[in-house]
Amino acid sequence: SDKAEDKTLLWMSRPSGTYCFRERDVFLKDTRQYNTWKFYGEQTRDHVLAYAVELTGKAGGKIRGNLYELDYQQHFRHVIAEAVKADNLILHYEKGDKEQPTAQYFDGSPDPKLGAFLRYEAKPNEPENLREVLRQEQRSREPLAPDDFKSHVAALRDGLILTEARRIVAELNELSAPNSPNKTHFMVELSPYFVQIASSKDTDRLFSMLPYKSLCFTGMRDRHGLYAVIHKDENREQEVRRPRASIRRQLSETKQASAPKKAPPHTKKNELEV
Repeated sequence: SDKAEDKTLLWMSRPSGTYCFRERDVFLKDTRQYNTWKFYGEQTRDHVLAYAVELTGKAGGKIRGNLYELDYQQHFRHVIAEAVKADNLILHYEKGDKEQPTAQYFDGSPDPKLGAFLRYEAKPNEPENLREVLRQEQRSREPLAPDDFKSHVAALRDGLILTEARRIVAELNELSAPNSPNKTHFMVELSPYFVQIASSKDTDRLFSMLPYKSLCFTGMRDRHGLYAVIHKDENREQEVRRPRASIRRQLSETKQASAPKKAPPHTKKNELEV
Protein backbone atom coordinates (compact mmCIF):
# COMPACT_ATOMS: atom_id res chain seq x y z
CA SER A 1 0.00 0.00 0.00
CA ASP A 2 1.11 3.56 -0.69
CA LYS A 3 -0.80 4.95 2.29
CA ALA A 4 1.44 6.34 5.03
CA GLU A 5 -0.80 4.83 7.72
CA ASP A 6 -0.12 1.35 6.31
CA LYS A 7 3.65 1.79 6.73
CA THR A 8 3.79 2.39 10.47
CA LEU A 9 3.16 -0.68 12.61
CA LEU A 10 3.22 -1.69 16.26
CA TRP A 11 4.70 -5.11 16.92
CA MET A 12 4.67 -7.07 20.18
CA SER A 13 6.35 -10.38 20.97
CA ARG A 14 5.31 -12.54 23.93
CA PRO A 15 6.49 -15.92 25.25
CA SER A 16 3.63 -17.67 23.46
CA GLY A 17 2.71 -15.43 20.55
CA THR A 18 3.24 -12.27 18.54
CA TYR A 19 1.05 -9.54 17.03
CA CYS A 20 1.69 -6.84 14.45
CA PHE A 21 -0.90 -4.09 13.92
CA ARG A 22 -1.14 -0.80 12.09
CA GLU A 23 -0.43 1.97 14.56
CA ARG A 24 -3.60 3.81 13.52
CA ASP A 25 -5.76 0.81 14.48
CA VAL A 26 -4.17 0.50 17.92
CA PHE A 27 -5.00 4.15 18.64
CA LEU A 28 -8.72 3.64 17.90
CA LYS A 29 -10.70 2.75 21.02
CA ASP A 30 -12.42 -0.62 21.29
CA THR A 31 -10.98 -2.02 18.08
CA ARG A 32 -9.59 -5.54 18.21
CA GLN A 33 -6.09 -4.08 17.87
CA TYR A 34 -6.59 -1.58 20.71
CA ASN A 35 -8.04 -4.24 23.02
CA THR A 36 -5.27 -6.71 22.25
CA TRP A 37 -2.50 -4.15 22.75
CA LYS A 38 -3.69 -3.20 26.22
CA PHE A 39 -4.85 -6.67 27.28
CA TYR A 40 -1.37 -8.08 27.91
CA GLY A 41 -0.51 -5.12 30.11
CA GLU A 42 -3.74 -5.15 32.12
CA GLN A 43 -4.54 -8.85 32.37
CA THR A 44 -1.28 -10.83 32.23
CA ARG A 45 2.22 -10.89 33.68
CA ASP A 46 3.82 -11.82 30.36
CA HIS A 47 7.15 -10.23 29.53
CA VAL A 48 6.39 -8.33 26.33
CA LEU A 49 8.86 -6.94 23.81
CA ALA A 50 7.30 -4.11 21.83
CA TYR A 51 8.46 -2.04 18.86
CA ALA A 52 7.25 0.61 16.47
CA VAL A 53 8.10 -0.33 12.88
CA GLU A 54 8.43 2.16 10.03
CA LEU A 55 8.54 0.52 6.60
CA THR A 56 10.75 2.52 4.24
CA GLY A 57 10.85 0.41 1.09
CA LYS A 58 12.48 -2.60 -0.52
CA ALA A 59 16.06 -3.43 -1.49
CA GLY A 60 17.12 -6.65 -3.16
CA GLY A 61 13.66 -8.10 -2.71
CA LYS A 62 13.75 -7.52 1.06
CA ILE A 63 11.53 -5.17 3.04
CA ARG A 64 13.50 -2.51 4.87
CA GLY A 65 12.57 -0.16 7.67
CA ASN A 66 13.31 1.40 11.03
CA LEU A 67 12.71 -0.37 14.33
CA TYR A 68 12.05 1.57 17.54
CA GLU A 69 12.08 -0.20 20.89
CA LEU A 70 9.12 0.63 23.16
CA ASP A 71 8.64 0.28 26.89
CA TYR A 72 5.48 -1.82 26.65
CA GLN A 73 4.27 -1.12 30.19
CA GLN A 74 4.44 2.62 29.57
CA HIS A 75 3.23 2.40 25.99
CA PHE A 76 -0.01 0.49 26.55
CA ARG A 77 -1.00 3.08 29.20
CA HIS A 78 -0.11 5.84 26.73
CA VAL A 79 -2.37 4.20 24.14
CA ILE A 80 -5.26 4.09 26.61
CA ALA A 81 -4.80 7.79 27.37
CA GLU A 82 -4.47 8.98 23.76
CA ALA A 83 -6.73 6.64 21.76
CA VAL A 84 -9.53 8.19 19.70
CA LYS A 85 -13.16 7.02 19.61
CA ALA A 86 -14.30 5.03 16.58
CA ASP A 87 -18.05 4.34 16.45
CA ASN A 88 -18.27 3.29 12.80
CA LEU A 89 -16.78 0.69 10.48
CA ILE A 90 -15.86 0.95 6.81
CA LEU A 91 -16.52 -2.33 4.98
CA HIS A 92 -14.34 -2.73 1.90
CA TYR A 93 -15.68 -4.73 -1.05
CA GLU A 94 -14.40 -5.46 -4.56
CA LYS A 95 -16.35 -2.61 -6.13
CA GLY A 96 -16.56 -0.08 -3.33
CA ASP A 97 -17.07 0.59 0.35
CA LYS A 98 -19.93 1.12 2.75
CA GLU A 99 -20.13 2.41 6.30
CA GLN A 100 -22.04 1.11 9.31
CA PRO A 101 -22.06 1.50 13.12
CA THR A 102 -19.66 -0.76 14.99
CA ALA A 103 -22.57 -2.26 16.95
CA GLN A 104 -24.28 -3.46 13.76
CA TYR A 105 -23.61 -7.10 12.88
CA PHE A 106 -21.91 -8.15 9.64
CA ASP A 107 -20.60 -11.54 8.57
CA GLY A 108 -18.36 -10.78 5.62
CA SER A 109 -20.82 -12.05 3.02
CA PRO A 110 -20.68 -10.69 -0.55
CA ASP A 111 -22.75 -7.59 -1.23
CA PRO A 112 -25.21 -7.79 -4.17
CA LYS A 113 -23.92 -4.52 -5.60
CA LEU A 114 -20.36 -4.25 -4.29
CA GLY A 115 -19.22 -7.83 -4.76
CA ALA A 116 -16.94 -9.91 -2.54
CA PHE A 117 -16.07 -8.67 0.93
CA LEU A 118 -12.36 -7.82 1.34
CA ARG A 119 -11.79 -6.37 4.81
CA TYR A 120 -13.03 -3.84 7.32
CA GLU A 121 -11.49 -1.07 9.39
CA ALA A 122 -12.64 1.26 12.13
CA LYS A 123 -13.36 4.87 11.24
CA PRO A 124 -12.48 7.56 13.80
CA ASN A 125 -15.29 9.89 14.87
CA GLU A 126 -12.85 12.79 14.47
CA PRO A 127 -10.30 11.85 11.76
CA GLU A 128 -8.18 14.93 12.39
CA ASN A 129 -7.78 13.96 16.05
CA LEU A 130 -6.37 10.59 14.99
CA ARG A 131 -4.05 12.21 12.45
CA GLU A 132 -2.72 14.51 15.17
CA VAL A 133 -2.11 11.58 17.53
CA LEU A 134 -0.17 9.74 14.81
CA ARG A 135 1.83 12.87 13.93
CA GLN A 136 2.77 13.25 17.57
CA GLU A 137 3.89 9.63 17.73
CA GLN A 138 6.09 10.17 14.69
CA ARG A 139 7.58 13.37 16.11
CA SER A 140 8.42 11.58 19.36
CA ARG A 141 10.54 9.06 17.42
CA GLU A 142 12.45 11.53 15.25
CA PRO A 143 15.09 12.62 17.82
CA LEU A 144 16.04 9.05 18.75
CA ALA A 145 19.65 8.18 18.02
CA PRO A 146 20.54 5.18 15.82
CA ASP A 147 21.75 2.02 17.51
CA ASP A 148 23.34 -1.26 16.47
CA PHE A 149 20.80 -3.99 15.73
CA LYS A 150 23.15 -6.90 16.40
CA SER A 151 24.05 -5.47 19.81
CA HIS A 152 20.35 -5.12 20.62
CA VAL A 153 19.67 -8.75 19.73
CA ALA A 154 22.66 -9.87 21.82
CA ALA A 155 21.38 -7.86 24.79
CA LEU A 156 17.95 -9.49 24.45
CA ARG A 157 19.55 -12.93 24.56
CA ASP A 158 21.62 -11.97 27.61
CA GLY A 159 18.46 -10.76 29.32
CA LEU A 160 16.61 -13.96 28.46
CA ILE A 161 19.29 -16.10 30.11
CA LEU A 162 19.56 -13.87 33.19
CA THR A 163 15.78 -13.83 33.67
CA GLU A 164 15.61 -17.62 33.48
CA ALA A 165 18.50 -18.00 35.94
CA ARG A 166 16.81 -15.67 38.44
CA ARG A 167 13.51 -17.52 38.09
CA ILE A 168 15.12 -20.92 38.76
CA VAL A 169 17.01 -19.63 41.81
CA ALA A 170 13.85 -18.02 43.20
CA GLU A 171 11.72 -21.12 42.69
CA LEU A 172 14.32 -23.44 44.22
CA ASN A 173 14.43 -21.16 47.27
CA GLU A 174 10.65 -21.31 47.63
CA LEU A 175 10.48 -25.12 47.82
CA SER A 176 9.83 -26.31 51.36
CA ALA A 177 10.85 -29.94 50.80
CA PRO A 178 12.66 -32.04 48.18
CA ASN A 179 10.28 -32.58 45.26
CA SER A 180 12.11 -35.10 43.09
CA PRO A 181 10.39 -38.48 42.60
CA ASN A 182 12.66 -40.15 45.20
CA LYS A 183 12.63 -37.08 47.50
CA THR A 184 16.42 -36.74 47.45
CA HIS A 185 16.64 -33.59 45.31
CA PHE A 186 15.04 -30.23 44.70
CA MET A 187 14.06 -29.56 41.11
CA VAL A 188 12.58 -26.81 38.93
CA GLU A 189 11.54 -27.20 35.31
CA LEU A 190 13.33 -24.99 32.80
CA SER A 191 10.85 -22.73 31.04
CA PRO A 192 9.53 -24.51 27.91
CA TYR A 193 9.74 -21.12 26.18
CA PHE A 194 13.44 -20.84 27.06
CA VAL A 195 14.19 -24.43 26.03
CA GLN A 196 12.43 -23.93 22.70
CA ILE A 197 14.48 -20.93 21.58
CA ALA A 198 17.78 -21.38 23.46
CA SER A 199 20.90 -22.63 21.71
CA SER A 200 23.27 -25.11 23.36
CA LYS A 201 25.53 -22.15 24.20
CA ASP A 202 22.62 -20.37 25.88
CA THR A 203 21.93 -23.46 27.99
CA ASP A 204 25.61 -23.70 28.92
CA ARG A 205 25.59 -20.05 29.98
CA LEU A 206 22.47 -20.62 32.05
CA PHE A 207 24.14 -23.56 33.78
CA SER A 208 27.22 -21.45 34.59
CA MET A 209 25.07 -18.73 36.18
CA LEU A 210 23.33 -21.07 38.62
CA PRO A 211 25.36 -21.18 41.88
CA TYR A 212 24.97 -24.83 42.85
CA LYS A 213 27.75 -27.43 43.16
CA SER A 214 25.41 -30.41 42.68
CA LEU A 215 23.49 -28.89 39.76
CA CYS A 216 22.52 -30.91 36.72
CA PHE A 217 20.02 -30.44 33.89
CA THR A 218 18.07 -33.62 33.23
CA GLY A 219 14.83 -35.06 31.99
CA MET A 220 12.47 -37.03 34.23
CA ARG A 221 10.91 -40.39 33.54
CA ASP A 222 7.21 -40.06 32.67
CA ARG A 223 7.47 -36.25 32.65
CA HIS A 224 7.90 -33.77 29.86
CA GLY A 225 10.51 -31.03 30.00
CA LEU A 226 14.04 -30.39 31.22
CA TYR A 227 14.74 -29.84 34.92
CA ALA A 228 17.37 -28.06 37.00
CA VAL A 229 18.11 -30.50 39.83
CA ILE A 230 20.22 -30.03 42.99
CA HIS A 231 20.87 -32.29 45.97
CA LYS A 232 18.63 -31.78 49.01
CA ASP A 233 21.68 -30.80 51.14
CA GLU A 234 22.76 -28.05 48.73
CA ASN A 235 22.73 -24.51 50.11
CA ARG A 236 19.85 -22.87 48.25
CA GLU A 237 20.26 -19.39 49.75
CA GLN A 238 22.56 -18.18 47.00
CA GLU A 239 22.36 -15.60 44.26
CA VAL A 240 22.77 -15.89 40.52
CA ARG A 241 26.36 -15.73 39.32
CA ARG A 242 26.94 -12.87 36.93
CA PRO A 243 28.64 -14.18 33.80
CA ARG A 244 32.13 -13.05 32.97
CA ALA A 245 32.54 -11.19 29.72
CA SER A 246 34.26 -13.31 27.10
CA ILE A 247 37.87 -12.52 26.18
CA ARG A 248 36.76 -11.97 22.59
CA ARG A 249 34.15 -9.41 23.69
CA GLN A 250 36.64 -7.63 25.97
CA LEU A 251 39.16 -7.36 23.13
CA SER A 252 36.44 -6.09 20.79
CA GLU A 253 35.34 -3.43 23.29
CA THR A 254 38.95 -2.35 23.88
CA LYS A 255 39.52 -2.06 20.14
CA GLN A 256 36.36 0.00 19.67
CA ALA A 257 37.25 2.30 22.57
CA SER A 258 40.69 3.02 21.12
CA ALA A 259 39.44 3.57 17.56
CA PRO A 260 38.88 7.18 16.41
CA LYS A 261 35.25 8.27 16.65
CA LYS A 262 33.36 8.75 13.42
CA ALA A 263 30.93 11.54 12.68
CA PRO A 264 27.35 10.58 13.55
CA PRO A 265 25.26 9.30 10.65
CA HIS A 266 22.71 11.57 9.06
CA THR A 267 19.89 9.05 9.25
CA LYS A 268 17.93 8.95 12.47
CA LYS A 269 17.87 5.15 12.55
CA ASN A 270 19.77 2.26 11.09
CA GLU A 271 17.66 0.62 8.42
CA LEU A 272 16.83 -2.99 9.13
CA GLU A 273 15.83 -5.81 6.84
CA VAL A 274 12.56 -7.49 7.78
